Amino acid sequence: MTLQSPLIRMMDVNKYYGAFHALKSVSISVRRGEKIVLCGPSGSGKSTLIRCINHLEAIQSGTIEVDGTKLEGTTAIDTIRREVGMVFQSFNLFPHKTVLENCIIAPMRVRGVSRMDAETTAMRLLERVKIANQAQKYPAQLSGGQQQRVAIARALCMEPVAMLFDEPTSALDPEMVKEVLDTMISLANDGMTMICVTHEMGFARQVADRVIFMSDGEIVEENSPKDFFSAPQHKRTRAFLGEILAHH
Repeated sequence: MTLQSPLIRMMDVNKYYGAFHALKSVSISVRRGEKIVLCGPSGSGKSTLIRCINHLEAIQSGTIEVDGTKLEGTTAIDTIRREVGMVFQSFNLFPHKTVLENCIIAPMRVRGVSRMDAETTAMRLLERVKIANQAQKYPAQLSGGQQQRVAIARALCMEPVAMLFDEPTSALDPEMVKEVLDTMISLANDGMTMICVTHEMGFARQVADRVIFMSDGEIVEENSPKDFFSAPQHKRTRAFLGEILAHH
């Protein structure tokens, strides 16, 4: 792979739920180290798009490639799931396992890492998301913001080439949003390739290399944050921004 070839590439991807056309011939390329923010109204296909990248949703046509691997067949799907970290709206932590145990399960099972190495890595990453002091607690003992930071650390324990975030702050109380965004900003500053579905426009302005606006299963507009916010090209983008910025 050359440095220039995209790390993630979707070409002409179509996704249906029954008769509903959720993604309409969507194409997107993400370079290594690039930060993309996906925004748009509810039901516009943003979450579906990132869920297709690691095959949480199967596509009906088109191709998806991650780091040179085409997403087809079980082995490719497993490879890509190992390489791409995902953080959801709800934290999806195992309630009956401690924070540390949540972080070491996948590296041990999937990558065959020894328990000692998995714990060392997990503690380093829990430190990084500023939550190492909670390692022996259970998810229910943590705030939503802390649980989401554990979920980020858990994804990082697999040493992914890219991270996908599906509205990671939308289920959180407002006072916890900042701690999660700060964690994501520090990841971005360290050069992690990221695709984030989020309504946090301040985060988009600060971190994104590109902002992509979706509506009705299509990419309507993409631009640098500066141009996206100051001079949106499309009336659907303008309407969306008017609405979202009025609420913030």
